[in-house]
Amino acid sequence: MNKEFLRMQQLAGLITESKYKQNIEEETQDPEALKDAEAGLKAALNTLKSGVNTIKPSPQDKELKESIALTVGLIAGAPGLLNLLGKAVNGVSSLFQKDGKEGTVVGNALKKWGHALEESYLGIIGAMLVKAFPTAYEGQDVHDKTTPLYDAAHTIYASILAAAAVTSGMGALEAHNVIATGLEGGLAAFKSAEVVDLAKKIAAA
Repeated sequence: MNKEFLRMQQLAGLITESKYKQNIEEETQDPEALKDAEAGLKAALNTLKSGVNTIKPSPQDKELKESIALTVGLIAGAPGLLNLLGKAVNGVSSLFQKDGKEGTVVGNALKKWGHALEESYLGIIGAMLVKAFPTAYEGQDVHDKTTPLYDAAHTIYASILAAAAVTSGMGALEAHNVIATGLEGGLAAFKSAEVVDLAKKIAAA
């Protein structure tokens, strides 16, 4: 079933717009890319777990506590954090590069496995942020969606996935838009500029 035929069905009212998008996404799923995404993201999760204790408290901890909104610059500037995130992403993207996978198939594979591993990643990222900003996130539960800690961890996770897509040939905004729709809350849960900015920083780390 090709893209043109699916679009004709959608325009004729035989399938909904959401069903059309789902079918297109399934057509651009690549079994090898999915396997790479699973292996890469699980390995990256272990990289982050093993690196939690290397994160040092940020000298800007108090500044973040007093800030009303998430400040990506402050988060990324925490000692050791950006390097660790970059190391994790490099491990993911290296698998896609080895198998010659790039662009949309990578984005869709990361979207699928990114959703599956979301809760596990949030727990580790939350632990990293508490290490980096102990005052700002004191007493907060990363799985409580009403907390700034959840918002920060959620944004960083989307940025990790987007960075992995960026290093595999996708544009930063396109990567964000593909990845975010598969995560909790969908695209509306994220501020695009923050995710794109941090994804670029992680990809370059």
